[in-house]
Amino acid sequence: MTLRNKALAGVFAVLLSSSVFAQTAAPATAVATKEQVRAQMKADKAANKAFSKTVWQAVYKTKGLEDTDVVVFSEARTGKVILAGMIMDASQEQLAQDAASRVPGVQSVTSKLTVYEAH
Repeated sequence: MTLRNKALAGVFAVLLSSSVFAQTAAPATAVATKEQVRAQMKADKAANKAFSKTVWQAVYKTKGLEDTDVVVFSEARTGKVILAGMIMDASQEQLAQDAASRVPGVQSVTSKLTVYEAH
């Protein structure tokens, strides 16, 4: 083997080993730690709370819904909103759904509202 061939073989070996090392050095998939999962859950909870508050404010600022007792549950990431609570008459249900659906980020509104019946 000539000196030139030995040098080329050496360079080739170095290049090959460095490319293999580069492939094995990086993790194949990123695994979230418990702290990262907790931080994400905390951020999601805060986002959901803020989103629910925004929807709730829109509902209560709507004319005709001042005397209602509506609670808003939401998931900010998906834009899903659930309205629950008591309303005075059936027409208020549609008003509440319309008010909630106009909030930016809301994708769907589910009503679990109940008409209050006086005894």
